[in-house]
Amino acid sequence: MTLKHCTSAAFTALAVSLLISCSSKEDKEKYDYYYGSGSKVREEAALVKLQNDRKNPVDESAPMATPAAAPAQADAAKPAGDSAAAKTADASKAGAEAAPAGPPKRKPVPADVLALVNKHACFACHQAYDKVIGPAYSDVAKKKYTTDQIVELVHSPKPEHWPGYPPMAPMPHVPKGDIVVIATWINSL
Repeated sequence: MTLKHCTSAAFTALAVSLLISCSSKEDKEKYDYYYGSGSKVREEAALVKLQNDRKNPVDESAPMATPAAAPAQADAAKPAGDSAAAKTADASKAGAEAAPAGPPKRKPVPADVLALVNKHACFACHQAYDKVIGPAYSDVAKKKYTTDQIVELVHSPKPEHWPGYPPMAPMPHVPKGDIVVIATWINSL
């Protein structure tokens, strides 16, 4: 009889602990987005973007939404008989006008690197140009680490290299090949 009573109490305790650990629907959705099926969706989206970028290269010299964009839009309304050289000259002229406008341009994260940093949850603590929990990747680039040093630091971090930041957890499960791709991008910043 005591065994039956203890068994039901154990099941009750287990059920209560499960209810307490899953505090809210919002928390469950956040967890799922970063670690569950949501991470798979982000990975797949990044891979699709990578494939599309490889099929249709993006012209990075095209001006962004600036006053220089107005002439570019007016040029788009011209007849289709324009030569390729004229279009290239217009694009380089627009790029030259936009370049001195402000602070240095931030490079976008390439799709292959984006897929890897999402897959390994690097963006949870690091961003390309902004400090989050860990240092920005642009700050890491300023340290001039080699690719092999970055691989070693990911697998076994050295908190003394980054005072003022919480220590990074070791990430030995991240494959060296993935880290090399990410490190090469970091060093290009």
